[in-house]
Parts: sequence; C-alpha cells; structure tokens
Amino acid sequence: MARHTPHPPATGPDFGPGGSSPQRTAPRRGPRALRALGWLLVTLVALALGLGGTAWWWAGSDTSLATALQRAARFLPADQQLEARGVTGSLRSGGHIDELRWSSPGLVVQATDLRLGWQLVPLLQRRLELGELHAAQVQITPLDTPQAAEPPAPPTALVLPLQIGVPFRVDRLEWAGTPAVQALGLAGDYRFDGQQHRLTIEQVELAQGRYTARATLDAQAPMALKITVDGTVHTPMPGNQAPLQIGAHATLEGTLATAAAQLQLQARLRPETGTTDTPLQADVQAAVAPWAPQPLQSATATLRALNLAALWPQAPTTQLQGTLQAGPTSGTAEAPAGWALGVQLQNTLPGPWDTARLPLTALQANATYDGTRWTLPSATASVGKGSVALQGHYTPATGALDGTAQLRQLPPDALHTALAAAPLSGQVSARTQDGAVVFSADIGAADTPRAQNSSPGRAAPLHIRRLTTQGQWQTAPAASTDPRDALGTLHIQRLLLDALQAKVEATDLRIHPRTQSAQGQLALVVPGATAHASGQLAPLRGQGELQVQWADVARTQAWLVGLPWIGADLQKALQGASAQGAAQLTARWTGGWRNLAPQPGAPPPPGKNDAVLQASLNSPQLTLSLPPAAGTSGVPTAVQLRTLQASVSGTLAQATLALNAEARTGPGGRQQVRLQTRLSGGQASSGQWRAQIATLAVQAHDTRRPGPWALQLAAPLDLSARTDAPGGALQLQASAGQARLTGPLPGTVDLRWQPVRWLSGANAPMRLQTQGTLQGLPVAWLDALGLDDDAPAVPGSPAQPLLARLGLATSLLLDGEWNVDLGDTLRASASLRRSSGDLRILTGDAAPAVAVQSSASTNAATQGTPAGVRQAELSLHIDNNTLRTRLVWASERAGEIEASVSTPLALQGNAASLWPTDAPLQGQLRARLPDVGVWSALAPPGWRVRGTLDASATLSGTRSAPRWTGTLGADALAVRSLVDGVDLQDGRLRATLGGDRIDITEFQLKGGRGSRARIAGLSGNRTAAPTDGGTLSGTGHIQWGPEADGLSGITMDFQAEAQALQVQVRADRQLSVSGPVRVQWQQGQISLRGQLTADRATIILPDESAPSLGSDVVVRSAATDRAQAQAAAKAGARAQTAKPPDIALTLNLGNDFALSGHGITTRLTGEIDLQSSTTPGAPPRITGEVQTQQGRYRAWGQMLDVETGLIRFNGPYNNPSLDILALRPNISVRAGVQVTGSALAPRVKLYSDPDLPDADKLSWVVLGRSAAGGGAEAAVLQQAALALLGRGGTNNPTANAARRLGLDEIGFKGPGTGDDATGAALTFGKRLSKDLYVTYERSLSGTLGTLYIFYDLSRRLTLRGQTGEKSAADLIYTVRYD
Repeated sequence: MARHTPHPPATGPDFGPGGSSPQRTAPRRGPRALRALGWLLVTLVALALGLGGTAWWWAGSDTSLATALQRAARFLPADQQLEARGVTGSLRSGGHIDELRWSSPGLVVQATDLRLGWQLVPLLQRRLELGELHAAQVQITPLDTPQAAEPPAPPTALVLPLQIGVPFRVDRLEWAGTPAVQALGLAGDYRFDGQQHRLTIEQVELAQGRYTARATLDAQAPMALKITVDGTVHTPMPGNQAPLQIGAHATLEGTLATAAAQLQLQARLRPETGTTDTPLQADVQAAVAPWAPQPLQSATATLRALNLAALWPQAPTTQLQGTLQAGPTSGTAEAPAGWALGVQLQNTLPGPWDTARLPLTALQANATYDGTRWTLPSATASVGKGSVALQGHYTPATGALDGTAQLRQLPPDALHTALAAAPLSGQVSARTQDGAVVFSADIGAADTPRAQNSSPGRAAPLHIRRLTTQGQWQTAPAASTDPRDALGTLHIQRLLLDALQAKVEATDLRIHPRTQSAQGQLALVVPGATAHASGQLAPLRGQGELQVQWADVARTQAWLVGLPWIGADLQKALQGASAQGAAQLTARWTGGWRNLAPQPGAPPPPGKNDAVLQASLNSPQLTLSLPPAAGTSGVPTAVQLRTLQASVSGTLAQATLALNAEARTGPGGRQQVRLQTRLSGGQASSGQWRAQIATLAVQAHDTRRPGPWALQLAAPLDLSARTDAPGGALQLQASAGQARLTGPLPGTVDLRWQPVRWLSGANAPMRLQTQGTLQGLPVAWLDALGLDDDAPAVPGSPAQPLLARLGLATSLLLDGEWNVDLGDTLRASASLRRSSGDLRILTGDAAPAVAVQSSASTNAATQGTPAGVRQAELSLHIDNNTLRTRLVWASERAGEIEASVSTPLALQGNAASLWPTDAPLQGQLRARLPDVGVWSALAPPGWRVRGTLDASATLSGTRSAPRWTGTLGADALAVRSLVDGVDLQDGRLRATLGGDRIDITEFQLKGGRGSRARIAGLSGNRTAAPTDGGTLSGTGHIQWGPEADGLSGITMDFQAEAQALQVQVRADRQLSVSGPVRVQWQQGQISLRGQLTADRATIILPDESAPSLGSDVVVRSAATDRAQAQAAAKAGARAQTAKPPDIALTLNLGNDFALSGHGITTRLTGEIDLQSSTTPGAPPRITGEVQTQQGRYRAWGQMLDVETGLIRFNGPYNNPSLDILALRPNISVRAGVQVTGSALAPRVKLYSDPDLPDADKLSWVVLGRSAAGGGAEAAVLQQAALALLGRGGTNNPTANAARRLGLDEIGFKGPGTGDDATGAALTFGKRLSKDLYVTYERSLSGTLGTLYIFYDLSRRLTLRGQTGEKSAADLIYTVRYD
C-alpha cells in the first residue's frame, strides 16, 4: 500500500471527467463565511444602535409629544376621539398641552392648560412614573346614551399591564351633568403596584366643605374595597352670624367581585369640638349589593337640623330633621316578604324656591312593595298652611296605575315669590283603563280680587286661577321593543289653563312622541299678544295655520321676564335688549316638519313630501333698544323699524324672501337706512344651500349731512353656502357682480367684482378671496363724508363743507382696484388713481372771492385756480405679512410728492395687535412745491404767501418711535397782507430731520420797504421812514415723542432776533422793531418771551368822518367766511385746552413813536409789559405807562398843547387809567380840557387856572377870552359845549351839517325884546384863523342880512365890525370880575 505524501508534487489541473478545481481553495470557505456573518452582525447592531439613537433623539425633540398624541388617536376605537391643541414638549421630558379633549359616545373629558412630565427610563422596567400632572381645568360632560338592555357583568379582577405612580393636581374640576358639580384645588396621588390600587386625595374643596379621602382596591378577587372620606363643612346657622363647623366622616367597605359582592356604607355629620350645643347631626347606614337587580338592600338615615346647601351647592337652604328607613319586610302566609319605605321629615326653615329655600314644611309617607305591586297607602306633603295628599297603586309589570292627589289650600306664594297667595284646591286623578291611563284635573283658586296691591318697585303677583283638563295617555303595547314606544300617545280632550296672566285653551290635542307629530287646536292669550294655531304637524306630512298678533311687544317682554323660573334666565339672555311697538305674524304650512329641519347627513325627502311654508311679518313701527357691545360702557342703541314688511314662501329646496323696511337710529332718528330686497333659494343638497339676490336697493342718509347715499345691484347675485366642507368649515361663495353707488353730489361709482370665496371653521384657517374694480369715484364726495358734527358755521349760513373749509374745490375722478387673498398668509393689493378732473384752489386771484350782498344782491361764484394735476395715485400691497404703501402726486402748480412706506404686520393676533407698536418702519419722502402762493387760500383773508419748498426725508424706527432723517428747504419766502400792512420777503429756511427732531438751522426774513409814512412838525417823527426793511433771523428745533398723561409729546424751541424789522409798511402806518423773541411748546402749552423796542413808528389814525356802509348791507366773502369758521373752531379748541398760552412780552416805544389822528398829534414814549392770563380764554394783561411828548390837540378851531399826557396800564388792555391835560396857548389864563378816570369810564371836564366858571372856561378855550354874551359867541360856545359833552358831537345833527358844509357854526338867534318873530335869524359862522371869526345872520323874514367880523387883538381887547342893515365897528375890552 502506497504511503500518503503530505505534499504531492504539483500537477496541472484535471480537466477530465470527474475532475475538480484545485484542492487549495476548499479550506478557505469557512473563514469567508464567518467574516460575512460578522459583518452582517456588525451591520445589524449598528443599524439597531442607529435606530435606537434616532428614536432617542426623536423622543427628545419638541414635536415628539404632539406626534405621539396624533398617532395614539389613530388607535382609539371608532367611536372615540382624542384631540390636542397647542402641544409643546417631548416624550423624554414631558411638555405642555393647551387643550386636550377625549370623547366617547357617553362621555366627554376636556382638560386645559395641561402640564405633564415623566421619566422614560422606568418604562423599560414596566413602570409608568409621572413626575407632574397639573391641569388648570378639567370638565367632564356626560352624554345621553341609550341604556343597555342587560345589566353589567360583575368584575373578577382589575389588573393593569404596568405599575403606575401618578401625582396629580387639578385647579378646577367640573361635572357638567345634572346637577352640575364644581370642585376646586383637587390634589392627590394614585399608585398601582401590581397587587393593589391606592388613591389618596390630599385636599379638595366642594361647596362649603374641604375634604380628604383614601381608597384601596385589591386587583384580584374578591377585590376588597375600602374608602374613607373625612372633611369639614362650614355652614351658616339661622340667627347666628358665625358659621358652624361640621365634621364629616364616611366609610365604604366590602367587595366588588362576583355577583355576591356586598358593600356597607356608614356616614355621619357632627359639629366640631367646641360647638356641641349645636343640634345639627346626620347618621346614615346602608347595605348595597352593587350587582343585584335591587342594589339597595337596606338603608336608615337620621337627620337633625340638616342644611342641604352645606353639602351640595345647588341645594336649597334647609333645616331638616326626621328619619328615613328602607329595607325588607318579614313575610307571612297571607303577605309574602317584600320591601318597605318610610319617611318622616320636617323642615323648620321653609321658604319659596326662588329664595334658595325648600317650600316643603313636612313630609310623611309610607310605601310597600310586595314583589308585584307598589302600594302608597298615604303620603302627605305640607307646604305652608296647605297640603298635598297622595295615595294609589302601581304595578311595574303591567304599568297599571291608580292614584289620586288632593290639593287642600295650597299657597302658591310659598312655592315662588312671584305667585299670588290665593290658595289652590282640587283633585288630580289617574287610572289605567283598557291599556290607557285616563287622567283628569280640576284645580282652582279661591275667589279673590283681580288686582292686588304690591309693594313699591315690585311687579304685581301672578295668579294661578284655574286648571281644568281631561285626557288619556295611551301606553305602548307590551310586545313592542322600540324604545320610542315607551313614550306612548297623549290625547288631551280639553284643556283650560288660566294662570300667570296667561290663558291657554286646547281642544282635541293629540301628541305622538313616537312619530314626533301633533294635531289639534290651540289658543293662547298673554299680556300684549294673542296666538291661534290649528292643524297637523308630522315629520312627512301636515297642514295648518298660525296667527300671532302683538299689540304691545314691550308688555309681552315685561311679562316674559317676570315669569317665575324662566324670567331671570330670559332677562340674562336678552342682555338688556328690549322692543316696543306692534307686529303681526301669519303663517301657513303644508307638508312635514322634517323637510324644514332635516337630519344632518340625510337628503331632504323628495317631491310630494316637500314642506311648503307661507309666512309674513308686518309692523308699522317697532323700536329696538340694543345693549352696548360687551366690555364697553356705552349707552344702548335705539333702532326704530318703520313699515317693516317681510314675507317668505316656498319649500326648503326653493323659497322666496321679500323684505322692505326702513330703520332709523341716533338722536331724533337722524341716521336713516331703507332696504328693499328680494331673494330666492334653498337647500340644494345635504349641507349645501344656494340663493340668488334678484334685487337689492339700500338708501342711507344722515340728516346732519348731505344725502342720501344709494347702493343698487345692477344684476342678480348668486350665493352659495356649504356646511359640509372638509374640516367642518363653513364655505360661502358669491358670483361675479356689479353695483352702482350714488351720493348726494353728482357722480356715479361703478363697482365690479369677481367671484368671492370665504371659508372658516374651527379646525380650518379662515380663507378669503376677492378682487374687483371701481370707476368714477368723485373726490368731491369728501364734502358729504367729512363734515363733522360740530363743524363751525358762519352765523346765518349753513356749515361749511370739508373741502370748502380747506379752500379747495375739485372735479377729480378716481379709479381703483383691489385683490385680496387671505389664508395662512395675507396677500392683498389695492390702489386709487386719478382718471380725470383737476383740483382748484379757491384763491382771490382766479375769480372774485368777495361779494357785497344786500336785499337785492346774489353771491358771486368762486372758481379758484386750477392746480394742473397730472398724476395722483395711492397704492397698497401686502405680501408675506409686509405692508407697502406708495403715494404719487404730480401737478403743475400744487407741487409734487412721492412717498413710500413699508412695515410688517402680525396677522396671527387679534385686530388690536394687527400692527404691533414695535413694528419697524421703512420709508422715503420727496416733496417739491414750486409756488407756495397757490395755497394762499389756506391763509387768513387778505394774506398771501409766496416761495418754493423742497423736502427730502427717510423714515425708520418703529411705529411707537418713528425716526425721520432728511432735509427741508424753502427759498424766496414772502408773507404779505395789504390790509394789515405786512410785507415780509426774501425769506429762507433750512432744516434737518434727525430721528424724532427737526433742527431749524437757518431762518431769515426781510421786512418791507413800501412805506414812506411820516408825521411832520414838532410833534411828529424825528426821522424819515427807513429805506431798509430790516431782518428777522432765528434758529430752533421741533421734537416729538410719545404722549404722556394725555398731553402731546411734541416740544418746540425757536429763538429769533429782529433788527430794525419793518412789520408795518402801510401808507398810514409804519413800525420798525428790534429785539429777541423766543417761542416754546412744552407739555401742550405754548410760551412766548421777548423784549422788543420800536426803532421808529408812524401811526395815522383814520378820520371819524370816513364813510361807512349802512346797517342793511351785508358783506359776504368766501375768505371771510372761512376765517370766521376757523376763528370759531380755534375759539372752541382754546376753550378745551387744558393749559392757556404763556405770554410775556416787553415793548419799549423808543424815542420816535409818532401818533396822529382824531385831532391829536404827538410822540409816545414808555414801556409796557404784555402777559397772558392764567384763566383759559381770558384777555391778556398789560402793565406799564405811556407818555406823550410835545403833544398837540386840535379842537373847536384851536390847537391845544398837551401839557400832561399819561396812560397807565395795570391789567385790562382796554381800560387803562387816564391823566391828560390839554391847554390853549397864548392866553392870559391857563384854560383847557382835563381827562381823568379810565378808558371805559372817562371823566372829561374844563380846566382853568385860576379856577373860573364853566362858561368862562369854555369861552377861554374856544374864544381865547371870557364870555361876552353875544349871539355869535354864544352860538360858538354852544357848539363847543355840545361837542365837549357829546365827545365830538358826532350825534348832534346840527354839528354834522355844519361839518359837512365846512362851517363851524349853524345856529338860531331868537328875536330881541319887544320884537316879533320876524326878528329871529339863522346864523352861520366860520373861524378863519385862531384870531379871526366871521358870522352871517339872516332874518327869517328874508329882508335882513348882517355880516359880523370878530378879530382878537389881545386876550382882553377884541375888534368887532358889522355891515348890512347897519354898519358899525366896535372895540370891546373884557374886564373879568371874580
């Protein structure tokens, strides 16, 4: 046998039959497979680690909790839902849920502001540990569900898959069932260790009590249960102000597993230690078999002074004492074992139900059950002095009933305070007969007067007078299994109810709850209204009619809110709304009611079963009083409806509505709206409605403003609504349409829009889509819209429209368009642009602006100056919550403006936060005005401005703190008023804008040079009128900020210096001043400071004899009207200003202040201070003295020298004190006129030194000598005296005639002694110089005429010559005798 060689020689591969691959590759298969398996394991481990890491990372993300709740909701049963809103947090560390709602067919649990935190690691050990579970509010709402036919099966175990530890806290726990329960401050802990459930309630507040509780339940049979509750109740005691503290203790022990489960309940109430003298106590013992057909096995309760309100919030206040017993009875051969119930209760604190008391005073009842029939041998309930006695039998198996209730003197006022005290007596009986319950009732009140006196401020009590009825209740067949059959059929043969001021009568009234149908006749009479109804109403068929007549709606409403039990809730629901007036409603129907109110998701029954309704509502006048909006303190809004006519007819699928009404609101009904419309439509399918507005006309008018405004559809408008849109949203759509709008001024606006779509729902964001155009909007309509309620009006003329008050008139027409798409984001655009027309500025240059109007004159039309508008456009764009606006204005004369602003909006908030105060602003402004003079109409009447204006600014900052940067410049500025003599020109302004501040770096004006006024003479001007107008230059700043304490945040400080500035350049008036002036505005008050000196002044006063218009001539001017309106508005504004202006100016008259007029020529010197009053609206105060220098006064042909001229100001500007003495020169006696007193009460008297009689004083002043007694001299003195006493004699017709003829005297000289009347003569005198006087006399007979010449040679010697009938010359020497 050959020996195996370990290493055979190398040979080539065997390719023959049965050959194989080389032998050296076979040993390497094992290591490669192992390596592949290793890599696979590594990959799987890495994948597992990656997935685990990814899951761990995802569980810590902020969206993991919300995602987990959404996924968990998908695994709930089909009849359960889990909804969450506002979820933040993660699965690893917990989070916060704004609202969590779980619903099932029988229960809804809703939690708000829920915070929860747990540890994820214990879940790996099958333990759920919650570190925090806190809810601000938890509401549990039970739902009505059909009861199960079979009783629930007894449990055998309650084992959870995890061990659980949950500490919880609920601030408010509400049970929304009946009755409602509210618990506060619930805090506790729940644990399950796999063997036992443990619940600990550390605290909870319920009604007036505070409780703690402990409960344990074994997880396995027999499921031993033990519950202990302890608490303290605080309840008021009658006659005791201090509340009583009551200790409450209750235990429930037993088992829950299997049908043999038994529970023992013990509860007691006792006063706390220290209050043992209080009799309140309660003891309850009960044995309960939870799974037995009759769970209550036995019960005993002993009560003493028990107040139910202390234990239950909705319960009335009571003081109950007595016993309640229930339990089995021992059986005998004649009477098998059964069950008995006995009640013996007394209430020592009864009262009406609406006073939170229990009307019941005593209850005695005994009932037995023998296993087949309940027997009530006697039961008596006492209420006040009356009672209700019950007795009868009831067999549950057959439903057989036989019983009576006897009312004996039952006082209704003991039940409710709104009811009258007339006691009720009668009987109610019911018995089963032939499968039906036959009942009858006859209850009436004792005969009492119809009216009873009620206490002041309280409504009259409501009477229950009579209840009479007879009928039967047909029960369902015993074999029926339909739950609706248990309701049976009610047949009321007759019914008469006279109670609560209402009367109800019914005849052959049949009500079928199973088929939800009724038929019969019903009549109702209530205060202020009557109603009659007859017919049949069923789900699929029926017919009938209804008539309701309201004679006094207010009376009916007052009756409704005064009804017991429902009046308070109705008054709360109305929220203060009320109605007055009369109305009538008539209706007829055919078909079933189900077509009018179809079930959700079910299509309306077809064709022949369609319900047809015809109804109409008419009211000649109905006044509604609507309460103010919630959260406001406004007054109710009164809306008066007149000629209201509304009618509807048709089916649910197709109906027609016509409405015609007029509404008035506001004081005196000044706001009026009239509506006329006709539309048709109905339900197209389930959840879908369609309508078409065939006609729509609306007129609105405010009687204080021009009107009316009218809107009318140009074509029918289609509408559709869907209530079954996805997400439960409501979707509204309107077709494309067109409407026309007209106003009180000429013009018609055409509105056109594309289809409009609106979508809104609780689970869907609101969506709005609309776009359209408008054409031909007149800007002149601003006159109708912008007239304020208190717009100032010129006396005797109506209020000025807005544009007229601004000095504008326009024929501009605007075209506009809009496009709005509101969804998750808002995209919107709107624009207005000029299509035609121009703007006209109402200046006096273009057309006469002033008209003199008398009894036969008319107003002159004002055309104004055209602005030459080339472009006017305002556009608005919103995209990605950013608002952008742009304004473009271009005109030939009114300048050019280009502005743009952008800012973000916050559309997620409410309307108040739509534009946050911290929203940033970005904007540009460029304005150029080539001729400011175009806007002279905005200046006061007679004033003209001129110049150019150029501004450039950039806006930044926020809405609450905007910041402007830029420049403002003006050149060739001029202000001119020919009437006031103001001519300032060659002005220049340079200002910079920085943030919230405007710095005026340069302001300069030059005075006018147009006046050469000068008063010559010794008493006149010392210098000639200046040829240089002087300058006014200044700097300052204006700053603005937020308002504080209701005052404006704007401040200003401007300082100016005048250098020989000519502020008056009229021909009769010239004034040049120099000095500093400072103007400030701070905290809503303006202040003015300055020290001015008059460099030169010429004041020439007008002559008193200047012509004037008659009293029957009225001067009208558009500019004057605007000035008066603006003055009235400013006066009203000043009256409302909290702080009056603060003015303190000093004016030095200098040494060249000349005054001439009214006979006086003088220079004035002195200094006066002008100060504003501290009382709003009061005139300023002036202090200081003004003196005359070398003054001269001309009167009675003489020139008097003003020896003393002193005017003292000490407060009122119009009543300075006077000290003036004017003497005639060159006479031997110091004689003249002296004025003292004040300007409003001057004292004028003649003066002489030495003192002389007044006649001699007057003679010396007028004639330069003493009185000679001649006719001519007497006449001259008479005229002088009249002039002196009449302060110029302006009211003396003789003096006026003489003045107009150029004479000094026109008088009458009587006949001499012994002469007849022909000796009388007229005298005419004229002083030719101060020494020469000429008089001419003409006798009344016409035959005599004499010329007298008087010439004063000296103070005492006068030469008199005469010629005429006699010619003579006399030398008169005057000797004075004291």
